[in-house]
Amino acid sequence: METFSILGTGWLGFALAKSLKANYILKVSIKDINKKNTMISEGLSPYFLDEDNLENLDTLLSSNYIFINFPPSKFKDYLGFLKKLYLNKNLENAKKVFFISSTSIYPNEEGIYDENSKLYNPNSKIVLDAEKVVSGKSDVIFRCSGLMGYDRIAGKYFAGKTLDSEDVKVNYIHRDDIIEATKFAILNDISGIFNLCSKNHPTRKEIYLHNAKKYGFDKPIFENKKEYINRIIDATKIEDFGFRYKYPNPYEY
Repeated sequence: METFSILGTGWLGFALAKSLKANYILKVSIKDINKKNTMISEGLSPYFLDEDNLENLDTLLSSNYIFINFPPSKFKDYLGFLKKLYLNKNLENAKKVFFISSTSIYPNEEGIYDENSKLYNPNSKIVLDAEKVVSGKSDVIFRCSGLMGYDRIAGKYFAGKTLDSEDVKVNYIHRDDIIEATKFAILNDISGIFNLCSKNHPTRKEIYLHNAKKYGFDKPIFENKKEYINRIIDATKIEDFGFRYKYPNPYEY
């Protein structure tokens, strides 16, 4: 059986691991030693890893497939950590290396953005710098929009709160579609940079009020309307290879 390593086993990584464990030997990184027993109970092999402790890195990177998903905000020196990771020789033996990036890499300007769009965004410079570090040794880079699904419900955090951004169109991706895109890339042996985002882009007001009714939380209050830019993410490139989104519409999450 082939091996699959997930570095960064949080909300997305843990779900991916559980969906793959029937077909691969799963090695997962953990930053909290208290999660070790939970991982073992799920049939996973956990290894402690953080930026100050890399002793398990060789083992984690000795796999057929590697999925790297670390939020920059969780690190003191995110880029330094990535550089150490990508200098590891074991990475070169993997069949496919995945890196999870973000569509925040695109400029904070009005427009529609696909994988060929310019990337300069001073507000998310670390995302761009990270891709520069990993691009040469990552077979697949997924630029993901706002991760949603299951317990992540758009608008719930703002229940009963006052907002002024009712016309802003949202860019969301369901967690299941990231997982399925990963499987699709392996099955079809595709490589490259791909945006991942649902096709439909309702306004913030539309989706928040819809979810408030659907899930029974207090409606956000939209007042003092202000003008905001709309950045629309075009994530159809992966569909040209045959992939189909399970959740093309955020109303269906």
